[in-house]
Amino acid sequence: MNNEINSEIAKMMSRLGCGDPVYSKIKWIETFCLFISKWKYRLTYGLYFKLKYFLQRQFRGFDDLDKWNAAWFIARKSIPVLKAFRDKFHGTSVRWHREDRFGNIVELTKDEVFVDDEIPQSLSEDEWRAVLDDIIYAFQFPLDTDGDTFNNGEGLFIGYNEEKYNAAFERHKRGLKLFSIYYMNLWD
Repeated sequence: MNNEINSEIAKMMSRLGCGDPVYSKIKWIETFCLFISKWKYRLTYGLYFKLKYFLQRQFRGFDDLDKWNAAWFIARKSIPVLKAFRDKFHGTSVRWHREDRFGNIVELTKDEVFVDDEIPQSLSEDEWRAVLDDIIYAFQFPLDTDGDTFNNGEGLFIGYNEEKYNAAFERHKRGLKLFSIYYMNLWD
């Protein structure tokens, strides 16, 4: 059994160009070799990729790593701007939504907002802040949920509770819906 495993390891290592694996009984030599190989990578491929991503950020504004997970990139860039906007704004938006009796958001049409050339109803400052808080939460949600972890503001949960996660996901969807409704009103 062990011979089969060792032969499979040897095949995999030879495919990678590493040759036969060496298991040293002298651990300091093995540690030294690992240290050298780590720094060899950092000074060759690691330096190459760091330089490549640096130049991409300088010329394109983003690198390939940001493109691989665009949701995180957009959230990381949007959250500080939205928080600054929430903390200091000079006016509120016209009310473009209402909630039905079940708590669902219903988008209003122009005919419902602008009735008979009257001045449309605006959100109060507290309502506008609540809308912005929901939008910020929607962008923060993908950053806080990753694999088996979930952070709901009360601390990080490993193996999160499904009820808390579902409630947080519903608030996330609500924030995205509000973002789509008030997208054109996010200016000061």
